[in-house]
Amino acid sequence: MLFNMLGYMLISSFTPGPGNILALNTMVNYGWKKGRRLVLGIGIGYLVVQYMCTLAVYFLNAYLNNAMVYIKYLGAVYLIWFALHIALSKKYEQNNKKEASFTVGFFMQLVNVKIYFYCMTLLSAYIIPMMSDMTAVLLMGIFVVFIGCTATLTWAFLGIKLEKFYKAHFKVCNVILALFLVYCAVNIIWS
Repeated sequence: MLFNMLGYMLISSFTPGPGNILALNTMVNYGWKKGRRLVLGIGIGYLVVQYMCTLAVYFLNAYLNNAMVYIKYLGAVYLIWFALHIALSKKYEQNNKKEASFTVGFFMQLVNVKIYFYCMTLLSAYIIPMMSDMTAVLLMGIFVVFIGCTATLTWAFLGIKLEKFYKAHFKVCNVILALFLVYCAVNIIWS
């Protein structure tokens, strides 16, 4: 079960999602120096979502299954909106005075439905059945956040390394990233 959980964590964390795509896009447009605050906001937002989900699953498990039926449709709509926003976006002209903000990264994670589904599934299918002690569940959350932040940093690094390619093929890259988000939305609906 531990091997299955680790596989689920790695696949879910490293596949494209709003946080990872935003990290990549931010690094392409701002670079590390101006974009690192946004990536930090994504990480702290992830931590907050992880612990909100932990408390919700741990204490409200009986009520969550009914709510998740409706939340998944809202999440799919959000991902499709985000995909359209990326696909239709115009090329960014860098402004040296502007920096990507911590607040944008943080609040984007608070509405990132992919993370909510990931955390809820991880907690209810793997972590809570293996660990009934709340302290152990909370400590496991640190490892979950570490994996998620590692994935976001990987995407940010890819953004730095692929900047020239991305800018040269801006529209095609954005359409591909948008299609990944639509794929995520479809998977949420049929899960």
